[in-house]
Amino acid sequence: MMGLFDQPWTLFGVLFAVLLVLVEVGHRIGLQLSVDTDEVRHEQLVGARDGISVLMSLLLGFTLAMTLSRYDVRKQLIVEEANAIGTTSLRAQMLPDAAHSKMLELLREYVDARVAFSNAGLQGTQLAQSLAHAKQLQSEMWQQSVEVARQSPTAITSIFVQALNEAIDLSEKRLAMLENRVPSAIWVMLLLISLLTCLTVGLTVRRRFWYVMALPPLMIAIVMALVADLNSPRTGTIQIGQESMKRVQEDLRGMR
Repeated sequence: MMGLFDQPWTLFGVLFAVLLVLVEVGHRIGLQLSVDTDEVRHEQLVGARDGISVLMSLLLGFTLAMTLSRYDVRKQLIVEEANAIGTTSLRAQMLPDAAHSKMLELLREYVDARVAFSNAGLQGTQLAQSLAHAKQLQSEMWQQSVEVARQSPTAITSIFVQALNEAIDLSEKRLAMLENRVPSAIWVMLLLISLLTCLTVGLTVRRRFWYVMALPPLMIAIVMALVADLNSPRTGTIQIGQESMKRVQEDLRGMR
């Protein structure tokens, strides 16, 4: 069930259909209970509908703001990691000849692994392989930098190690943000309240009018699909561009 939230368009279609059916069910129940002729009962249901609709709007707005902020952080981390790798490559050119050639070669492989990580799916062998390859290269680069620091403990070596350490830290930050998604409990809460909202809307409809009955399900489905899209960094239609990382990739290929 939760895998549905990784497919925004599928979620939109399923949710809209279910909520629309629920409005119709609520309308038929209301007719059986004679809500359309009982003014007191109708006013009570309208008050309940308005209250739950406001709550639904607030929850959707809160969840959308949460996913937008996480989307912005993921986008910023890609730029920061690209800058960190670029800075590391520039400082690597100031290392002794033997060390700087080896380090640039490792950095070329590393940025390729990071691009592969960005293009990998949310789960599966491709993601695991890209992570394992990046970890291996991080270990090799760090061992290389330790040897350089021992042989040439200068200020240049120090600032190079700092840049490399930052690049390694940012890889873990990106992975953490990839895993930082809307909790399942929030999705369940949104689903339950959206079901109650549409059922209550149906109860208050005195005469069947397709626009009035379809509008609440449509609005809820659109917003929840957008939230799911922003919350799905690998499977949604809204994807973060890799231009910064690819520019660093091209720059490293031209370095000697």
